[in-house]
Amino acid sequence: MHIKENGKIPELLAPAGSYEGLKAVIAAGADAVYIGGSRFGARAYADNPEEDQLIDAIEYAHLRGVKVYLTVNTLLKEDELESLPDWIRPYVERGVDAVLVQDFGVLRILRKHFPQLVLHASTQMCVSGPEGAKLLSSCGISRIVPARELSIRELKTLKEESGLEVECFIHGALCYCYSGLCLFSSIAGGRSGNRGRCAQPCRLLGLVDDRHFDGRTSIMEEPKARHFLSPKDLNTLSLLPELIEAGIDSFKIEGRMKQPEYAAGVVSVYRKHLDLLISGKMREHEQSLQADNEVLYDLYNRNGFTDGYFTRHNGKSMMAPVKHVLTDEETRKRHSLYDRMHEKYMSVPDQIPLEAEFTVLKGEEIQATLQRGHLRVGTTGPKAEAALKKPLNKEQITEQLMKTGGSDFYFRKMELHTDGQSFLPLSRLNEFRRNSLEEMRTAILRDYTENAEKNRSVYVFENDPLPEQPQHTPEMHAVVSNMNQLKAVLRSDVSLIYAEAEFLLKRGEEVISLIKKAGKRAGAAMPRMDRADSYSSKFRGMIRSLIENGCEVFLARCFESAAFLVNEGLEQHLRADAGIYSWNSESIRFLREHGICSITAPYELNRKELFGRYNYTSEMVVYGKLPLMVSANCLTETMGGCTRANENHTLTDRTGRRFNVRCHCDFCYNVISNYVPLNLLPEAQTLQRMGFEAWRVDFTDESAEECLSVLDAAVKAVNGETVSSFGDATKGHFLRGVE
Repeated sequence: MHIKENGKIPELLAPAGSYEGLKAVIAAGADAVYIGGSRFGARAYADNPEEDQLIDAIEYAHLRGVKVYLTVNTLLKEDELESLPDWIRPYVERGVDAVLVQDFGVLRILRKHFPQLVLHASTQMCVSGPEGAKLLSSCGISRIVPARELSIRELKTLKEESGLEVECFIHGALCYCYSGLCLFSSIAGGRSGNRGRCAQPCRLLGLVDDRHFDGRTSIMEEPKARHFLSPKDLNTLSLLPELIEAGIDSFKIEGRMKQPEYAAGVVSVYRKHLDLLISGKMREHEQSLQADNEVLYDLYNRNGFTDGYFTRHNGKSMMAPVKHVLTDEETRKRHSLYDRMHEKYMSVPDQIPLEAEFTVLKGEEIQATLQRGHLRVGTTGPKAEAALKKPLNKEQITEQLMKTGGSDFYFRKMELHTDGQSFLPLSRLNEFRRNSLEEMRTAILRDYTENAEKNRSVYVFENDPLPEQPQHTPEMHAVVSNMNQLKAVLRSDVSLIYAEAEFLLKRGEEVISLIKKAGKRAGAAMPRMDRADSYSSKFRGMIRSLIENGCEVFLARCFESAAFLVNEGLEQHLRADAGIYSWNSESIRFLREHGICSITAPYELNRKELFGRYNYTSEMVVYGKLPLMVSANCLTETMGGCTRANENHTLTDRTGRRFNVRCHCDFCYNVISNYVPLNLLPEAQTLQRMGFEAWRVDFTDESAEECLSVLDAAVKAVNGETVSSFGDATKGHFLRGVE
């Protein structure tokens, strides 16, 4: 077994959904924990501690040599920004080891207010390759929690090319969608995953497209009983040697919403196997895999386990289409196992062992030297008197000094020097013991808080001015997916036309030429996911030739694409799509500082929040079937096998709503779109006052006639005419917003 050349041992990182959960996973062997506070975390429904308890939790972990990472990995609204520094300051001053962030604005604020604070990019930021990681490195991110869909090879490349630490999930629930790009819970039910409130409606979707493929049998016998977007839980116990070999810095277990007994049980199993591998005991690791996988199975599983995307791009073996119902025997086994975990990791106080030397001599100050590892703390107390009648013997003194119950410590080894002629009231002896232990506690915590003074200065909250936002009439832009749509759009007053990436792969020069001949600006809508593999390289390789042929703007759908263009010096051609989030002014400033000046308004802000946003450099999507999910997994593959045919499927939910699924085979991902289009054209008068640079209509599966109908209404709306609603449509979050 190869441990990293720098000698650093991989970290075992555990979930703490509560203070009790934190204690349990530490007792089970975690090296670090991640936990949320009362605000701004991606698990809003976990039992997140309030300020005093979270400070206690940080100190509890630090006393035991365990790091604490605070999750601030949601998107913030403008009116929440100013309260963030004061909210997080107490935890910074207690020496929290790192903060996980999703929002670029949060990153910018924390870097300005707390320059010494260690920042990690949450998996919600959806970093999918080295280009995004390198850009984040330039602004102080030290660790990436990349998209869970990356292979071991991709992770190794990301680490080598960025020079950053890499943290990977190794066990627990998997999302069907790339984290941070999911709008399903938000649009379908009003609970946003970007605000830590995902309701997981995807796990209840059943397939209603019951076709068979070339005579092969579909696994869909009862459509409404099967859940095709429900992955099995991740289990990488057998992959640990390869992950260590790849140089992964931190192994992360999912489960802040699960019971502490579950988290402690999983941690204990992975702790055992990491220790075996680090010690070079490969044979013992392999011999205990079966038994320990059974323990993990009994703790929790979804119809078995998957080792995820580490060795594959997708596959039906990863999915759990039928919900597993526990038998009575399985229920008893689970309850028994949870009872054992509770007894082992939650019922016994987790005290810290110390070595101690005490000296009690008549006429001299009593003395103590406490030691934990290399840390030694010496204390002195009151003078011991000469005994007039009955001196304290060694047994009496030892008994009092060993009474450490209720403290964080116990004496694993204690040496006492006394002359048998001294006396001291037992209350004074007890007080001396308590004071000595408190000195040791302070000394341990000092190592974590010594940088707090550097972060203590109060930063004046300044809003660097953005360019003036003049009154103007917005341009009209459109995204097209095929030639029929393009021909329809060419007949309209649209000024900029983005052609979808796979459309350009097949007919790029022709498409750009048609757009330019019509006197319009040509753009390219990049793939919705960009990874350093053969799928993404297809489009990357043609970017410069598209520019030479007259393509002026590239609509980057994910952060990796935007970072690639910036790192290639092509930022003048870049516009960030709505999935590169700009919810607040600080995130807009961050993007501008890194060359991303043209952006797209987010889908989840309501009209009041949009009025308070800087919109002059933004497009606003006013029509289109919103992308609710972008997934590396594939419904065609799950149903019977890959056909490379760019197929469409339909999913239904419990209310009968039918969602379209498009298999984008050129880039090997699926996009699940809303069942009705967004249509904000009836809100044209309100939109006009918001000051957007441009309005955009996104066409996916519309016919040429439908495109012309939408464009006719859009042109009327831009020119100030009243437009009524047409067809089945939604206004998304424009009126309601998200919590």
